[in-house]
Amino acid sequence: MMSTIFPREDKSELLFKKILEDEDACARLSETFYGAIDPDQTMVGGYLKPQEFAKALFDAYTNRDLSALLMALTQNSMFDLLRNSYLAPFRFNEDGKENPIILTDDDGNLRKDLDVEVPEADYERFHREFRHMEDCKMYLAHGCRLNHAYDEKTMDVVEMKSFDHYGVLLIYDLPDTVKQQETEAQAYAAVLDIVLKLQKELPSATVYYGQEVVKKGERGYDELGVFLHKHLLKKNFNRNLEVVTKILHGEKI
Repeated sequence: MMSTIFPREDKSELLFKKILEDEDACARLSETFYGAIDPDQTMVGGYLKPQEFAKALFDAYTNRDLSALLMALTQNSMFDLLRNSYLAPFRFNEDGKENPIILTDDDGNLRKDLDVEVPEADYERFHREFRHMEDCKMYLAHGCRLNHAYDEKTMDVVEMKSFDHYGVLLIYDLPDTVKQQETEAQAYAAVLDIVLKLQKELPSATVYYGQEVVKKGERGYDELGVFLHKHLLKKNFNRNLEVVTKILHGEKI
């Protein structure tokens, strides 16, 4: 592990505790921080009150946890920022919650056990374009972007949803990175070229990834999902599908 730029101050807990107990001290700390970010003082402060901000800052320092600080500033963890910048795939079913929600079966028919209402026009448009494909499966799906932040009252970490969307989800099987003893971050690095090329050609496409989520006999597979938002279904869908296929196969577009 690399050393820090500046030596860490040992036993700083008492100092932090006394600052947190003083509202004026927390306010000055917050003002200094945001003043350094925004010298013109157009930024009054973040979404947290000064004492909550100070607590998040001290926790980040004490625990060496960058995400704790980023959530206080941006309402995003480190990997939330990467994912919402389309620089890392979203995780399939993060935090044990189905996302994206697959709305159709392998033959393109609506599932009967859905808790969400599917707009009829979206389903009809999908059904017209549905096809069986050799190297991937096609589904109508509903997804959302996720980020994590502090609850302003309790300071508990909460999950926040944004940008709900319907569209076509294309799912591809990839080699099992768990068996190859790779971490999820290493798997993300391996597919980054795909993510960047998709963003260049189809800027609104969203990529999902899951490690060893598919079992076929004794073998496990990773899954990569390409989510094409419904406006990409309305116009030039065959062309958009061709672009995705070529990028996944490493072919020239």
